Amino acid sequence: MKWMRTKIFRFWENRKARNWGLTIGFLLVVPVGARFAGFAWTYGNLADRVAVIVAGTAIGVISTVVLCRIWQVPPLQTMPEDDHRTAKLPTRTPAGPEFLAASQLAHSRSARNKNFAREAAALGPARRARF
Repeated sequence: MKWMRTKIFRFWENRKARNWGLTIGFLLVVPVGARFAGFAWTYGNLADRVAVIVAGTAIGVISTVVLCRIWQVPPLQTMPEDDHRTAKLPTRTPAGPEFLAASQLAHSRSARNKNFAREAAALGPARRARF
């Protein structure tokens, strides 16, 4: 998954590819939306016509602002050179005492969650929820 995230962010940081990708995306999506708006205008009632006007205006303004802005504002670097946030996973499953400790920890968390639920129910409404 990390390689896919890295590729997407690296693509997004490439200004020319990002700008053309968004432009082509808008060129494909806006006419399809206009076609559906035409159907709603032709076959719909008064509420559909009002919705077409409101949605069409909003989509037109947003599309124009986004397309004008992306061609003038440079992108920011969102992906660091070396991602240190990923944790190294253990190569083996826990066995013996480690497995017992993990089991006891899960059991104590379960008991603590049940205790929190009881306390929350005591603070809640007069009708008690089932836990």
